[in-house]
Amino acid sequence: MKINEHVLTLLFLLLLFSAFSQNISFSKVYAPYGNDLSKPFSAHAIVSNGNGYVVCAIGHDNISTAYNNQELYFYNVDSIGNLGLINKYFKSGRDYYTNYGSLIRTKDNGYCFVGDIDSNGLGVHYIMRFDSNMDTIWTKILAHDTIWEAVRQIKETSDHGFILVGSRQLSDYVCDVPIIKTDSLGNQLWKKYISTGEYGNGYLIEETPDHGFLICGKRSSFTTGQGDPFIIKTDSAGNLKWLKILGNPNQLDGDAAIAITNDSNYIVALGYATATIGTNDGCLARINVIKYTPDGTQLWNRMYDTIRVNNSVSKMQILPNNDFIIMGSCNEGINNTFCYFTYLFKFNENGDSLWRKRYSYTNNYYDENYLYDNVLNSDGSITACGYVTSFSLTPTQQIWIMKTDSNGNSPACDYTGIKEPNMLLSKVEINVYPNPTKYNFTIETTSNKEQKLEIINLIGQTVYTNIINKKITVNTSAFAKGVYILKLSSDKETVVRKFVKE
Repeated sequence: MKINEHVLTLLFLLLLFSAFSQNISFSKVYAPYGNDLSKPFSAHAIVSNGNGYVVCAIGHDNISTAYNNQELYFYNVDSIGNLGLINKYFKSGRDYYTNYGSLIRTKDNGYCFVGDIDSNGLGVHYIMRFDSNMDTIWTKILAHDTIWEAVRQIKETSDHGFILVGSRQLSDYVCDVPIIKTDSLGNQLWKKYISTGEYGNGYLIEETPDHGFLICGKRSSFTTGQGDPFIIKTDSAGNLKWLKILGNPNQLDGDAAIAITNDSNYIVALGYATATIGTNDGCLARINVIKYTPDGTQLWNRMYDTIRVNNSVSKMQILPNNDFIIMGSCNEGINNTFCYFTYLFKFNENGDSLWRKRYSYTNNYYDENYLYDNVLNSDGSITACGYVTSFSLTPTQQIWIMKTDSNGNSPACDYTGIKEPNMLLSKVEINVYPNPTKYNFTIETTSNKEQKLEIINLIGQTVYTNIINKKITVNTSAFAKGVYILKLSSDKETVVRKFVKE
């Protein structure tokens, strides 16, 4: 049978266009109301709609409300990053609030959104249900008592209902984690509160294969300044089965994210504070990834990355081949800019790091480049949303939408991290003094093993190596001024600290 040459040409062009479109990447910012300095915007959640994306954003227009209240916006984003308004919601004298993961795609190809409306200082929960065209099907208000309460994420459950998680403030120093279960029409079926012992905030929730729930959040202490990520496992009725407090005790750890693996186990990633108790370095952290069985038994516990300021995790995704990706943010002192960047970190199913890539739209002094939420596309690329704050922009805060190619590259990718060795979490403690130092400093370690000492500058160059057995003094007179990383390794144990050369 003879095939028409025009048909072959058309098929070739279609395949070429399809391959090309899958590899399109972009990094764009948006100021929906132009150059008005009083109208900051940020995007908090993103979902795929087949041909592009739907993004949930918060902003101000000074037109709909006389008092410049915070309003809720939904936008379409096409495959090349063009933004188009779907709808906006506002109430005079009230503020709308959202969180990352507050908008989801439902099993019937519709959408569901959860948020809060400020009412005299108290949050009123609301759920909005949309069809596939983003037309409203119903809106429900979830009542609660006069204690301040907020919801932060919603997920559709296997019974076609919804599960919500958030925070409930009992006092200035105590906050419980509320879990709210609704039916498919948003009617509340039950509500449970779980205490983490301090000021606990629930951010993320997943339904587990046994129809229970896995919750991730962070508890804080306003008396000690510490912050500890946590994960909670409940049964199908929201009753607590186990709770794990993570991170470095009594230090300010970064945020965490969770995922359920294809083999029904749980993975959590967090920013692990590298400081020892009594120091002021709690904002310095590495990435800690832990895998658990459903009963809470630890399978492995690994540390990654160099020490970075405010190293936190916001989202984790399991890929079809069992690899996983985490997204987070940190402050990196690159060329003395101290700019906040977003990163993607990819691992295989055993926790071996594959690559780390850093993203920014601007990188001036103290600019902020935050991506809050993302979508994993069918070709392995990622599309994310958030905001950029920079005095080089007008207005200074704008919506940021970024899409990578299948290898994690985009116009916003200004740095590809060197693959670093996987490091098992160690119980070894080290003491570094004096720190900062001008000429010499001493390292003492509790390890009974001989360890290799490496001193690494912030651009990854090893400037000193030696062997340490309990104690060593290092002459730093030849070192340039700046921050250095100390890495002590023995077999599979590795401990890192920082010191400053004045």
